[in-house]
Amino acid sequence: MKRGFTLIELLAVIIILAIIALIATPIITNVVNDAKKSTAESEANLIVSGINNNCAIKDMQVQMGVSGASACSNSLSQSDVEAMVDLANASIDGSVTLENGRVTGITVVSNGFKVVMTSGTWAEPTKAS
Repeated sequence: MKRGFTLIELLAVIIILAIIALIATPIITNVVNDAKKSTAESEANLIVSGINNNCAIKDMQVQMGVSGASACSNSLSQSDVEAMVDLANASIDGSVTLENGRVTGITVVSNGFKVVMTSGTWAEPTKAS
């Protein structure tokens, strides 16, 4: 008597594995997208914290009378932001608006997502185009 699997048994196993793969693929894709979105939000928050800290230091230097010190302006370009913080994989889309030395408006693009702050409030990240 021969031992082994019949063609029907092998096809049944392949079909079951294909069904599992079809079910798992969208779930895995959603998990990856959620991770990218969370990373983009975290990078945006870190960039804003860095800008706020840098502006606070500049304001302190002005108040202490440090020569050559200047306060942050109400609008920063990407090159101004790059001089303040390491953007790593992120980029700034447009300019950054500040009010009383605090960021109130910024658009950060990171990991394929766009994270926008307007009036000091973060919007839900969207896919970058």
